[in-house]
Amino acid sequence: MLKFFRNIRQSLLDQHRIGKYLVYASGEILLVVLGILIALFINNWNDKRKNQQTASEYYCKLVDDFELDQKNIAKLYQESEEKIRISKNILLELPNTQKDKEYFINEYIKAYRTNAFVPSKATITDILSTGKLHLLTNDSLKNRLIRYYAALDNYLYQLELNRSKTLQKAFEYESWIEMGFQYADYAKAALGPEIIESLPINNWQLDPGSKYFRQYQDDLMFFIIMREREKQFFQGILEEMEPLYQALQRECNKE
Repeated sequence: MLKFFRNIRQSLLDQHRIGKYLVYASGEILLVVLGILIALFINNWNDKRKNQQTASEYYCKLVDDFELDQKNIAKLYQESEEKIRISKNILLELPNTQKDKEYFINEYIKAYRTNAFVPSKATITDILSTGKLHLLTNDSLKNRLIRYYAALDNYLYQLELNRSKTLQKAFEYESWIEMGFQYADYAKAALGPEIIESLPINNWQLDPGSKYFRQYQDDLMFFIIMREREKQFFQGILEEMEPLYQALQRECNKE
């Protein structure tokens, strides 16, 4: 093709048809410029299409992250409710039962054990770390995402503080042996029967005046309050998440 155009130019020059040569050369330049513009347009269109596809994939991945978080929160919420139930039952049983200390220790451990909520941040971390936030062209949704994750970090801080205060309670007893933590199932397995039998016995569960009895009651009340706070935090996260989740779904489902 280039040889064909070159032959035309040379023929016009050989015939000394300078006017027609200039018109032809100008047309050829125009065709080259037009070709470049078309190529740039196609390239820009292709880049825009790829960016839109990447943005759509991000929206869908964010939906997946939110759904995973919703499932985890629902599970943790139920666990909090179960631990509240256990704590209340023990508080009611303690003054009116002759059950041995092993029962109360193991129920106590069920009541204070807590699991951390670890949200799925893989997608938002990828977006921010690779500098692709600009690909999310829905500015309103983008700003809401930023505000949501800032609010989520605050909830996570409060949940972790709540969790650490709850776990700390078990370490405040003057004597773990007097309290009877050696009767916990995992402790019995680790210590063995010979060591267990060699340790002193303090049946504080039968003595409402015992400091361990009172501290045990105080802990259970504290656990109930902390679990209720956990539920409030989880509910707050879900309320922040829901409208954003719906908006992300709409973007994900766009063709």
